[in-house]
Amino acid sequence: MPELPEVETISRELNQVMSGTRLLQPEVKLPKIVKVPICSFQRAVTGGVIKKVQRRAKLVLLELSNGWTIVIHLKMSGQLIWRPNHGRLTVGGHPIPGGLSHLPNKYSHVIFPTNRGTLFFNDQRQFGYVKLQPTKTLGKWLEEQGYGPEPLTDDFTPAVWKSILRQHRVKRVKPTMMDQTVIAGVGNIYADEACFFAKIKPARRIKTLSLEERHNLYLGLRHVMNLSIKHRGTTADAYRTATGQPGKMQQYLRVYGRVNQSCLRRDGGIIKKIVLAGRGTHYCPRCQR
Repeated sequence: MPELPEVETISRELNQVMSGTRLLQPEVKLPKIVKVPICSFQRAVTGGVIKKVQRRAKLVLLELSNGWTIVIHLKMSGQLIWRPNHGRLTVGGHPIPGGLSHLPNKYSHVIFPTNRGTLFFNDQRQFGYVKLQPTKTLGKWLEEQGYGPEPLTDDFTPAVWKSILRQHRVKRVKPTMMDQTVIAGVGNIYADEACFFAKIKPARRIKTLSLEERHNLYLGLRHVMNLSIKHRGTTADAYRTATGQPGKMQQYLRVYGRVNQSCLRRDGGIIKKIVLAGRGTHYCPRCQR
């Protein structure tokens, strides 16, 4: 599943090509994907102009001029394809074999025609979804979903981070970071990378962390997220940016995916992989304590 940097990259790139387009009546080919009555959904969004495409947590948000916001979650195999009336396709999410051929195709479950092109929501495994929320109550709805704070906003201060850790002091570090009700958008890759940055074993209990370690974890989380956005995400499990290109962050990963390789700190450590809270977890037993 794409994490915060990947969804942020997709949202930014779609915003560049889709803002200002007017939606025509969408076609829903697989009703279970759209989590509201189809007629209500079509009536609400038809004629709306896309003001902007943005991200919250791992959600892609299409804000419309008529007071509605379309909420899209790519989940494990979702793909967004923008086909302009003139020009080349832009694709974001997970490549699907044959997913770009003869659009719409068997994977195209929701189709959004506009005055300048068409957006296709393809999903091979059908775990993704499309929802609709009034823009004025979107913030409240997101809170009700239980999403934690965004780790890259100015509001996410060291004091906020320390307060979060106090609330979860008996839990382990990595699973807590990946809990979307604690912090929004952090997944397996960047939790491993942040722990490596801070020289902390992912399985440690939060209550054992020193004040310095807690602050280093905060710095590490923001560093790896910003670095990944700069490099347009990590290509893992076939993720692609909205321009159809692989992200380049994998070239800068320090620990994730490097099992049995030498630690890049050159401390003699060999990267190990364990299973923690059901997820493959990478760390250096020499420099992470």
